[in-house]
Amino acid sequence: MIFQTPAEISGIKTMAHSSLRLQVDTQENLTPEMIAKLMNLYEKLGWFSFNVQEIQAEELLDLPEIVVEKDEKTPAQILRGRLFVYWKQKNPNSDKDLFRPWYEQVLNKFGQSYLDKLD
Repeated sequence: MIFQTPAEISGIKTMAHSSLRLQVDTQENLTPEMIAKLMNLYEKLGWFSFNVQEIQAEELLDLPEIVVEKDEKTPAQILRGRLFVYWKQKNPNSDKDLFRPWYEQVLNKFGQSYLDKLD
């Protein structure tokens, strides 16, 4: 699901590992449906896009569909499982709820390493 609404970036804070915390203020005319959609995205990992004009569908990346056979795991599920085994080995006494923030941080670093290689 893609959510779009007029908004402005009203605050930027530097965080650990070269990440940023953004404060985004929406316009005051959000409908109850828009608010519900946005609230359903709370604490979800996703992609942040910002443009000074509305982003049109044709401007979005045309990502290839991942086809998975029944009872087969996606490559992302396999990677997540492997990372969990690694994390559990390195943190044997940790609460499993602490895995998600670590996992998201690892994926962000991995993704950024590829972005840094772009021209």
